[in-house]
Amino acid sequence: MLRRLLLVLIAILFSVSNIVYGQNDSIPEEEEEEVVYESLYGPTVGLGIGMFKFYGDVLDDNHGNPLVSNIGYDLHVKQQLNSFLTAKFYVLFGTLSANERSVNRNLNFRSSITVGGFALMYNFDHFLKEDRIISPFVSLGIESVEFHSKTDLYDENGNEYNYWSDGSIRDIAETAPNANEALVIQRDYFYETDLRELNVDGFGKYSERTWAVPVGVGAKMHMTKNIDFTVGTSLHFTFSDVVDNITDQSGGERIGTQEGNGGNDRFLMTSFSISYNFLKHKKVEKVEGFEELPDYLAYDTADEDGDGVVDFIDECPWTPAGVEVDEKGCPLDRDGDFVPNYKDDELDSRENAAVTPMGVEMTDEMIFEAYQRYLDSTGMFAETETRVIAADKRKKSAKRYKVQLGSFTEAIDAELVDKFLSIPDVEITAIGDTITVIVAGDYTTLPEAVQRKRKLSEEGFDAAIVVEQEKDGTFSSVGDAANNMDVGAYATESVNSQGLIFRVQLGAFSKRLSKKYVKGLNNIMEIKADDGLWKYLFGRSYTTIDGAAGAKVDLAIDYGVQDAFIVAYKDGKRISLTQARKIQAKGAEAASSSAIKKINKKDITFKVQVGTYKNQLPTDVLSKLMQLEAIGQTELDGGLTRYTAGEFTSFKEAEEYQKRIADSGLGGAFVIAFNKEELIPVSQAREVLGE
Repeated sequence: MLRRLLLVLIAILFSVSNIVYGQNDSIPEEEEEEVVYESLYGPTVGLGIGMFKFYGDVLDDNHGNPLVSNIGYDLHVKQQLNSFLTAKFYVLFGTLSANERSVNRNLNFRSSITVGGFALMYNFDHFLKEDRIISPFVSLGIESVEFHSKTDLYDENGNEYNYWSDGSIRDIAETAPNANEALVIQRDYFYETDLRELNVDGFGKYSERTWAVPVGVGAKMHMTKNIDFTVGTSLHFTFSDVVDNITDQSGGERIGTQEGNGGNDRFLMTSFSISYNFLKHKKVEKVEGFEELPDYLAYDTADEDGDGVVDFIDECPWTPAGVEVDEKGCPLDRDGDFVPNYKDDELDSRENAAVTPMGVEMTDEMIFEAYQRYLDSTGMFAETETRVIAADKRKKSAKRYKVQLGSFTEAIDAELVDKFLSIPDVEITAIGDTITVIVAGDYTTLPEAVQRKRKLSEEGFDAAIVVEQEKDGTFSSVGDAANNMDVGAYATESVNSQGLIFRVQLGAFSKRLSKKYVKGLNNIMEIKADDGLWKYLFGRSYTTIDGAAGAKVDLAIDYGVQDAFIVAYKDGKRISLTQARKIQAKGAEAASSSAIKKINKKDITFKVQVGTYKNQLPTDVLSKLMQLEAIGQTELDGGLTRYTAGEFTSFKEAEEYQKRIADSGLGGAFVIAFNKEELIPVSQAREVLGE
């Protein structure tokens, strides 16, 4: 199909060129004396490059930067129909792709596409000036789209991808009996499986060709008479919903609980192009009539300052109005002191006498003072200015104290790395390309920092010292005396470095990542262990695995970090997530048992949680939610909002209401319990009530 479209474009180009040049060659010689700037009828050939961005059911139509996607190419021929309308024939080719990685589902596809079409472009000539350099335009057209979609389901060794709840990809399913033997694998991003042949949803041999309507905007810059530079973007509305092989009819485990968006697939192309037009530009000078020449006689007799002397011979133009002048147009100077009469305060100064700028004859004392001023280098005669310099009242920024645990120029022992990462408020700072500084805490007073330093020393960090952070980000010691000051009477809270914490790790790499890979990501820590791996972690720590999971999802949605995973630390060592869950569950059970004794039955209520959302509610969810009773919403950490419905004093009533909500289409609703306004486990609430 692409070959046929190219042949059509070439045929149009040569046919239009022959017509234009044939007509111009037949113009009689006497007509070539007219001034002709350009002809509208000549083809323009262009080549462009840009980015394709897909909008469909994968990624739910609304994620990603349109300028960071797949490269596409544009070959086109344009013909100007009149001063404001242009016809465009074009071919586009490239790839569309989308990769969705979330806690609910994991989908990906890539499709090579070929597009051929026709569009009309309107350049607002009715409203803009004719000699403009930049011409904005809008366009509308019709086109044929051919696609061939594939997905990446297996790695290069033929292992199927199994996405685990901890964010990793493994060769065995998480629910399999032998899941403990699973190995972590990486996606190879080779799309080996034909989606239509896979036929997961039973769509059969559907057509991989469809029509589309492109709507575009852009601007054209005229670089020379024949060369234009164009920047634009066009949104292509296809008549198909199977480009990504997902529709609102798709189902099964791979789709999860998220429904299709119900609309056809679309794609956006943002591009720039260089084009060359074959218009003939000729300009033959035409002799103007004498009546159009400047009126030199009028210039010759003009008198701009109105002193009665024409400008042509006036040696003193712009004389003030009403001042008497001589035959040369200069103001009269009766005493010849070069100060005109209208400025002279002494009209009869002696001949050749020195005078002031006001025409007053100078005395010997005045001449001597002027001479001293001329030679003065001491400032004795300089004009002086008295200034009151106010003291700088700006408050200096408060000092920040931290506890430095170590400074390294080489790789750090792997066990020591785990020990550092077990500290909840640890910071890893790279100074230049060779020094890595490990610090903890952030204090505004020195006693707080010294007390934390002693606590860390007791925990085995013998090299701990208190440092002050400089403006350039480096650290300097506060001195031995300050490091050993008496803080016995100074009470402050201390961070527990031996508890259970969770972190989000972006990855571990054999080579150091270039700065461009982490550009735009805030609070990222980089550390190299002696096992040869560079580790990259999100700077914040979490006390629960749910908090870390939320941060992992935010990194995926906001910054496109798809392969991050959760790690756990306890008592200075890294532990598995299975161990961490057991420790967390045991702690929660102990806390629950202690809390049950303190809960009053009258303070317990049950509600039905409809869902938790980061941004605005989807329209379909909002419409169903408005039909429920006692709607409530609570702001959570990470920009999340919890939506609830109803309020009950018994679990049975809440459970029945939850079933009614599920029947209305909100299938993800579930019952939650509160002790007054505090969220507690449902099992704990039921135990208190004896249900």
